[in-house]
Amino acid sequence: MPETFEMDRVDRIADILYGVASGKGLIEYVPLGRRVGVQPNHLGQFLEQVSARAADRDEPLWSALVVSKDSRLPSSGFYVLARRLRDEYASLDDEEVWKREQRRCYDAARSS
Repeated sequence: MPETFEMDRVDRIADILYGVASGKGLIEYVPLGRRVGVQPNHLGQFLEQVSARAADRDEPLWSALVVSKDSRLPSSGFYVLARRLRDEYASLDDEEVWKREQRRCYDAARSS
């Protein structure tokens, strides 16, 4: 049963991030965590699942839209994950990786 609950959270996070992309926005870790009942410091595992599933489906890495309140940037884990899931990011700096994935998210939401 816990596995089903985790997948429900992954689906819920993906839905929320799609909505964020539709508005060409960003969401902070704390508000996202509150919406899905997860402490912000535990969101990483769920965001990784969302992104891995999206990459398998040739979708954008929706986790690019989740940022820190202070820096307004994704956590360092996002960049590691993005480079692991997308070979074309290996030689790009963090800012370019983030810009490309943000753009992919916004474009995907617009075209649906």
